[in-house]
Amino acid sequence: MIPESFIQEILNRIDVVDIVDQRVKLKKAGANYVACCPFHQEKSPSFTVSPSKQFYHCFGCGAHGSAISFLMEYEGLTFIESIQSIASQLGLSVPNEQKTSTSDKFDYSILEQALMKANQFYKKNLRASKEAIHYLKNRGLSGEIAKQFQIGFANQEWQGLQQVFKNYDDSILQTAGLVQKNEAGKLYDRFRNRIMFPIFNAKDNIIGFGGRVVDPDDTPKYYNSPETPLFKKSYELYGLSQSKKGIRDEQNILIVEGYMDVISLHQHGVQNAVATLGTATTIYHLKKLIRYSKKITFCFDGDNAGIEAAWKALNTAVEILEDDLEFYFMFLPQGEDPDTYIRNHSLDDFKQKINQATPLSDFIIKRLTTNNDLKSQENKIKFINNFEPIYKKMSSPKYKIFLLKRVSELIHLSQVEIEKMVGGKFLSVNQSINTKIKYSVSAKNTLTAKRKYILIVLINPKLFNPEDHKVFQGNSVDDEIYKAILSIIQGNETPFENSASLIHGLDDRVEEKLINELQNQIMNYAENIDLDAEFILVQSVLNNITTKQIQSQKLAMLKNKKLSELTAEEKDFLKNFKK
Repeated sequence: MIPESFIQEILNRIDVVDIVDQRVKLKKAGANYVACCPFHQEKSPSFTVSPSKQFYHCFGCGAHGSAISFLMEYEGLTFIESIQSIASQLGLSVPNEQKTSTSDKFDYSILEQALMKANQFYKKNLRASKEAIHYLKNRGLSGEIAKQFQIGFANQEWQGLQQVFKNYDDSILQTAGLVQKNEAGKLYDRFRNRIMFPIFNAKDNIIGFGGRVVDPDDTPKYYNSPETPLFKKSYELYGLSQSKKGIRDEQNILIVEGYMDVISLHQHGVQNAVATLGTATTIYHLKKLIRYSKKITFCFDGDNAGIEAAWKALNTAVEILEDDLEFYFMFLPQGEDPDTYIRNHSLDDFKQKINQATPLSDFIIKRLTTNNDLKSQENKIKFINNFEPIYKKMSSPKYKIFLLKRVSELIHLSQVEIEKMVGGKFLSVNQSINTKIKYSVSAKNTLTAKRKYILIVLINPKLFNPEDHKVFQGNSVDDEIYKAILSIIQGNETPFENSASLIHGLDDRVEEKLINELQNQIMNYAENIDLDAEFILVQSVLNNITTKQIQSQKLAMLKNKKLSELTAEEKDFLKNFKK
């Protein structure tokens, strides 16, 4: 675990302008920098980076955040990888709060170097193998696409890798999944006589391989690296490294079945496709993908096996379903894959199928009404029994409400009755919205004095005054934010220097939607305002409001007392209050 103080330190020291400008060319525009947004397509710049606030914000698509979140969104890095990247740029070593013994530490770079060396060997083999080249050409792949995906070939030699690894019995080769040992203790290459597909992580480092047979009589058809310290099948996706730009352009991720589907689609110009690695789609796959796009389309064969695989993917998707996510399901004719479909029809036809893919909610209804006409009470009960586990997995209030409405119309029962059958308390549309009112900007888009105080402090944490706690004694959202800021500032040895560092400190205490709201308001706060003067004015307003509230409370209390019971001080208060 990385110490929180170190995260604050790098956010204080890094300049978000530098981080963004290294990847997206920025232009100076007043106090800020602007560019066309890297997260959606646009012709005129609406993407703004503020050096004073250390935040970026797109007024077109709403993307916003700090240097850490930019690396996560733009390069697809994890939170820890983003911190490591920034620390490296600053010349810092990332500390770890968990003390580990020397024996627990592992140098992952050694594994990466071994895999990279093996990949160079496989690519060299491909250039020398007429059989492998003939196979790829027959599959319609060009030399350019093979180079882009760094495709190679493992020949039939049992110890071919000995040509590049002189110390063939080095345990690191087994740990990397390149070499394995038989029952007799003899070492041999894991991959032989196979087209080799290197698998890259989000940082574009090789973490494993997939091998596809050249001889159709060989089995298994596809063979992946085993689980290693670098390679976890349930987390990794093939083609993500090569598809990041296409995903940003399309704002949609196409999940297909295998390596060849991804590669052939790229060659046809569909460059937003990825594939799982011999496993069904997992929650971890989807959580990784939604960092790149809120829209995901699954592509399956239209036969029974494909429909079952789609249903399994849907059951996984609903577990992370939120109101801003979109999941779609497209089915190809039986026996077709993306490559053959495009060749037999056209690229435009394939893109049209993507655009006409079945939305998640429609797929649920279609699946549950297949072979069920809902005419009898028994069939309706069967439908509800199958609907219940899907409904209970959903955390999205809006999806749940609209699904209930559709089910209500199908089986002619009220939404309340259906909700009672599947368990839980019915939530109306109005109720679902009302529960979130406190996390959104007011309808008039006005800022209260308390919210202005919060925003000024978030822009310049040095202005924060713990003595102001007396004006934040209520139970409003802003009162709670102030208390959270007071707690983290008093509990943190490293001073907060900018918006990014202080808002990061709030991440664990404030809901994401409210964090987003605060970031939006910060970016819209005037750049040329005198914050010191504004802060003094806001403090004065809040103190006056608090004083009046205290006086009103005291007046209400004194009104219930008899005149003979009043002290001289209380009589004096009443006399002055009337004035």
